[in-house]
Amino acid sequence: MSKVYRSKVDTRFGIILGGMPIALLFVAWKLIQAPIPGRWIIAIPVLLLGVCLPISILVSTTYRITDGSLGISCGFFKWKIPLQDISRIEPTTDPISSPALSLNRIRIEYGQAKSVLISPFNKEEFLRDLHELGVPHA
Repeated sequence: MSKVYRSKVDTRFGIILGGMPIALLFVAWKLIQAPIPGRWIIAIPVLLLGVCLPISILVSTTYRITDGSLGISCGFFKWKIPLQDISRIEPTTDPISSPALSLNRIRIEYGQAKSVLISPFNKEEFLRDLHELGVPHA
C-alpha cells in the first residue's frame, strides 16, 4: 500500500501563502528600480525565499502512508515516521507551526515524546487507512 494525501488548505493559509509571493515580487521590483548599490544582492534572495518557499509549501504539503511508514513533505522539509513508532493520534486545532495548512489537524505522537501536526484533506479516510495498518488510536 502506498497512498498520498494532500493537505487541507484553510482560506487564511491560502491567502497568506498565495499573497506573500505577490507582495514580495512587488518589494523585489521596487528594490531593483531603486538606486541602491548592491540591490541585486538583496533582491535575488528576497525573490528566491519569498516566492519559492511559500509556493513550494502550498503545492507540496502531502502525507504518504506506506506499509511501514508515514512520510510527510512540506516544501523543503521531510519527515519519515515508522508506523510502529506512532503511539497516539488525536484531533487538534493547535495553531503552532507544523506541516499542516489547516487548523483542522491531527496530532501524531511518536518516538520519545515527539509529535507532529498534520491536516490531511480527507481526514476520515487517512485515519481509516492508518487503522487498517495497525496504528493505535486512529
